Amino acid sequence: MVGPPDAHETVRFIRHMDKFFDCLNVRNFDEHMRKRKPNLKPYSDPDDARFEWLQRDFLGYFRDWEQSLMDREGHFTKTERNAMCISKQTIEGLKMTVNSFVEVSRYLLQQGVNFVLSEKFCQDPLEEHFSKHRQRGGANNDPTIQAFGYQENVIRLQKSHHLRCITGNTRRQAQDTPEVIEDTPLPKRR
Repeated sequence: MVGPPDAHETVRFIRHMDKFFDCLNVRNFDEHMRKRKPNLKPYSDPDDARFEWLQRDFLGYFRDWEQSLMDREGHFTKTERNAMCISKQTIEGLKMTVNSFVEVSRYLLQQGVNFVLSEKFCQDPLEEHFSKHRQRGGANNDPTIQAFGYQENVIRLQKSHHLRCITGNTRRQAQDTPEVIEDTPLPKRR
């Protein structure tokens, strides 16, 4: 055991989260050997033990945590009990992440995909797209189908005319021909 006895649950939480992040950050074929972390190994079997661990043990840890708070003796308000655990939104997010990752990965492996690199599952582009909708919508948190369609067309049109980003945390695609920006004046119209 690491640390004082009253840190036991903190150590347990950190170990669960470390294994969870390893399971969902598989980047390549050899990182698990270099770092000596078996949970970084690519998924190649629909019956991989890590799938079972994620759904049964990892999510079970949070179910048990919530249940222990409900069973805890003493007079605690709902706010005090909620403060003793991570937020319900975080727990729901973990459930959605784990269950959808496991189901998609198993499906892909059963359909003949040779391996799955979990790091490739990323919702950042989706979040970025919907943040553009929120920016365009202003104070309207509940757009109609027509308003959403209009915003989608505007975003699509803007995206087709913008220059590629040179910096940032994304990779640039290789270009066959370099982009040339001219400053030649256009012919005047009558």
